[in-house]
Amino acid sequence: MSATSTLPPSLASDRSASTGWRDRWGFSVLLLAGYLATFHLWPGMQRGWIQVTGSFSTVLLAVAFVRAARQGYFLNTWDAIWHASVILDVCLEGWLIARHDHFGFYFCAAAFVAVLGGYRAWLWHRVDGRLRSVANLAFSTGAPSATDLASRQMNTDSWKTEFQAVYARGLAAWQAGRRLPSTMFVPADAAWLGGIGCSVQELFDFVDDFARYGEPDYDDVLEVTSIRRDFFLNELKGLPAAHRVPMSELPPKAAAVDGIPWLPRIIVKARAKLRGEMPDDLMYGCGGDRQFVGTVRMSLPQFLALVRDSGADDRRIIDAVKRSAVR
Repeated sequence: MSATSTLPPSLASDRSASTGWRDRWGFSVLLLAGYLATFHLWPGMQRGWIQVTGSFSTVLLAVAFVRAARQGYFLNTWDAIWHASVILDVCLEGWLIARHDHFGFYFCAAAFVAVLGGYRAWLWHRVDGRLRSVANLAFSTGAPSATDLASRQMNTDSWKTEFQAVYARGLAAWQAGRRLPSTMFVPADAAWLGGIGCSVQELFDFVDDFARYGEPDYDDVLEVTSIRRDFFLNELKGLPAAHRVPMSELPPKAAAVDGIPWLPRIIVKARAKLRGEMPDDLMYGCGGDRQFVGTVRMSLPQFLALVRDSGADDRRIIDAVKRSAVR
């Protein structure tokens, strides 16, 4: 695919949308407006009506909060907590303070703007710096057509170039506010990913975690995908998995073997990753996995390759991890 390919209209429109204030500040502005409007109602109002209007406002803002969370508005847990604290303040002041006969709430609003707004601006500054160099690739590489997909040879490293472009377009979509697996990738990209044994959910998880937390980095994602692709094409003959591993069958997070917590769980996850049996609620390479491999002095690709090479031999995996941890 040429680097001068024309960007599809759906992505071209997102290029300008990626800097739109609604994606970055829409809910925050709505929250501020709701906060100020509620407090403006209260001066001179009887306590019973203050409680009624405070409760009503709390419910409306909470519904908007849930909707924003489902759309991927919040950049991390603390971002969500700061926004939720504004809603909590409305609820508590509505129920606990009998009279509101002054406009001191403007000082509280200013404090929320300074703390919440400042923190969110700082987060977006970090995200922009993290994504800029990779996301720019999405605007110089077009999405593959159905004809391209049918004719492309999958037995060479050309797939890595295409994978980088798809990954970059995912980051561009994330910046544009398309932060759901169902909206991040265009159908042609989703179909191409399926051809290398990578689900939309799996790549979404990698993109989303990188955008929010700066890890796993692209090299690890590419290598993990390469291991899975080789296993999918050579061992599984390109056939999709017949079932997914139920979340109930996973070892608990606290489960340990030979004194090593998390190891039983990540072994099951790695095997599910290789076989394409990962449920949508599970991610190989999540924060817990990254902490584990860092503790035992391995990388996500190294551990996945170890599980692949060890087959059903748990003891080989355990011993290898123990040797690596004491290096």
